[in-house]
Amino acid sequence: MRLLAAVDLGEGLEALVATARHLERGLGVEAELLHVVPTPYFDALAQRFPELKETLEAALAQAEARVREALLATGIKARVLRGFPAQVVAGEAQKSRLVLLGQRGTGTLEALARGGLARYLLHRGEVPVLLLPKPLTAPKRIAVGLDESPASLAAFRVAEAWGKALGAEVFALHLVSGKGGCCFPTYLDPERLSLAEVLERAKGFLEGLLKATGVVEVSPGEDELDLVRLAQARQADLLVLGSKAKSTWRHRLGRMVEVLAAQSPLPLLVVPEATVW
Repeated sequence: MRLLAAVDLGEGLEALVATARHLERGLGVEAELLHVVPTPYFDALAQRFPELKETLEAALAQAEARVREALLATGIKARVLRGFPAQVVAGEAQKSRLVLLGQRGTGTLEALARGGLARYLLHRGEVPVLLLPKPLTAPKRIAVGLDESPASLAAFRVAEAWGKALGAEVFALHLVSGKGGCCFPTYLDPERLSLAEVLERAKGFLEGLLKATGVVEVSPGEDELDLVRLAQARQADLLVLGSKAKSTWRHRLGRMVEVLAAQSPLPLLVVPEATVW
C-alpha cells in the first residue's frame, strides 16, 4: 500500500513533495505523486466541435508528458491521469494507506482540498487523510484530540505508531466545555461538580481508556478552534483527530473534524475509526 500525494503544479507542490519524501522515509511507505488533468471540459468541446478533437487530444497528451516529466524530477514515483479530479483521487485513495492533500495553493486540486475533495474523502472514511496547510517535515510533537469515543482512541494508536517511526513525542489534548459548547463531557455530571473536579475526573477517565500509555492534558474550551490554540501553545507540529465516518454520505463527520479540516493552520491527520497502522 502506498502514500498518495494528490498534487498540482502550483505553489503547494513543494510542500507536498517535501512532506511525502519525509513520510516515505520515516513511515516506510512508498510515496506516489498523482496529478489529475481535468478533462470534462475538453471532452465536451470535442463532442460539440468534432473538428477540434485531434487538436485537443494532442494538447492533452503534450500536457501530460510535461507534467509527468516535472513530477518525476522530484525523485518520487509519479503518475498523471485524466478525468474529474475529485472522482479520480477518491478512486485512487481506495488503493492507498494514506492520502496527502495541500490546502494553501491556488491550483485545481488544492482548491478542491479546501472544499469538496477533502470532505468527500473524509466522509468516505476509507483511508487516513493528511491535510497540509504547510509542510510537515521532521515533526517533534504530535497532538491528538481525544474524547471518549473509539474513533479518537484509534487515532491515538495511529499517532503512537507515527511517533515511534518518526521519533516524535505524542500527547493527547481534551477540551471540556459548558452546555452548548463544543465539548460538553456527557460521560460525567458537570452540573454537580466544580470545574477543577470535572477536569480532574476527565483526565483520570481518559487516561484509563488509554491504559496509561499516553499523557492527557485536559483544558477548558468552548469552541473547536480552542483545540488548535492549545496544540499550538504546546508546540505541536501535527494535530490528529479520529473520525467515525464510514463509506457512505449518510454518516456525518463530527463537528470537530468539520471545523478543523477547513480552518486548522496546523497539518491535520484525520483517522477513520477502523484504521490500524
